[in-house]
Amino acid sequence: LGPGVYILEAPMGMGKTEAALFAAYQVLEKGLATGIYFALPTQLTSEKIYDRMNNFLDKILDKNCKFRSLLLHSSAWLRDTDLGEEGMPGRDWFNKSKRGLLAPFAVGTVDQALMGVINVKHEFVRAFGLAGKVVILDEVHSYDSYTGTILTALVKALREMHCTVIILSATL
Repeated sequence: LGPGVYILEAPMGMGKTEAALFAAYQVLEKGLATGIYFALPTQLTSEKIYDRMNNFLDKILDKNCKFRSLLLHSSAWLRDTDLGEEGMPGRDWFNKSKRGLLAPFAVGTVDQALMGVINVKHEFVRAFGLAGKVVILDEVHSYDSYTGTILTALVKALREMHCTVIILSATL
């Protein structure tokens, strides 16, 4: 019905991703969110969801809308063939790894979101980028207790920023 924390637990292949995207769509449609960040544990899993997310956006966004999701993980730059102006020396503050969460839609590794609640350079930019969004945390069963502790702090911070948090797990 609105912003909150939602937990979806089901075996692999039961449609958790589609259910999360449907819930995110409902929140977006009501104007209760400004975008989606889909966080996964690995680069490989985030690249698989990246394509699915763009297919989802093709269905819900106007054909003339220029927004598509960004891929955010440490090796995402390898998929980019055109560096353009950002490839010039001195422009690194503006690269995707630091500003990517400001985009309305992004898919990446969970560490990109976790760095919004730990003391790292530009943490405030990452936290600001997540504010007001639907944040989907996938495969939470795969995180260790250290990451789980930071994840708990992230969920608390996201709730304080009026985010909708959707947690997906095959087994809790």
